[in-house]
Amino acid sequence: MGAGLITAFISMLLTGYGLSITRDRINHGYRLPKIMPKDVFLFGIKGSIVYAIYITFQIFILNYIASLFGFPLFNLEEMLLKFDQTLHLFFIHNPVHSIIFFVLSAIVFYVSNFFGEIGLARLADTKSLFSAFNFKAIYRSIELFGWRHYARDLTSIVVAIVILTFIQNNLPEFFGIDLLLWMLLGVLIFATQYLGIGAVYCNIKDNEKRLNAENNL
Repeated sequence: MGAGLITAFISMLLTGYGLSITRDRINHGYRLPKIMPKDVFLFGIKGSIVYAIYITFQIFILNYIASLFGFPLFNLEEMLLKFDQTLHLFFIHNPVHSIIFFVLSAIVFYVSNFFGEIGLARLADTKSLFSAFNFKAIYRSIELFGWRHYARDLTSIVVAIVILTFIQNNLPEFFGIDLLLWMLLGVLIFATQYLGIGAVYCNIKDNEKRLNAENNL
């Protein structure tokens, strides 16, 4: 119980610092910001709440789809990392069901992440928990930016994290250097996630400012 609480607390602090990174990137920063304990703690609490709500919704829907077709819970990153096992699952199932399952699950994964990532970015930008669930504003932001552009940017973040995670999980043992590389890759994965969210929302805000300026001419 104690170890679980410590792990949860560390995870909360990491989320808090991650959102500090996102906020700095939204403001066109390119370096990891200084650790501000108050911001890290407050962001950690709010960010954990946002994560929990979006992930719970996503898992609920994905679990329902998976149960309909007899598949395990859909996780895009894990399916890409364990591609051989993914192919095996598809081969032992009805091919039509496999395609329907993958398409429906991918749609749910992307739509929930579309809103979830922007929700976290809005939290980092405004420090308001409620802004992370302003679905009308989130939808408008994505629409102005372009769904295709956003899907491309989000996919590039997922692919980068998958590649880094694959390398991290398959490092050969080499006199302790592998441990240092593992830790370095962990930092890169962490930074990629939160810098990526910030970069995407930075582009969205810049695009909104440009459109507003053009409309005011």
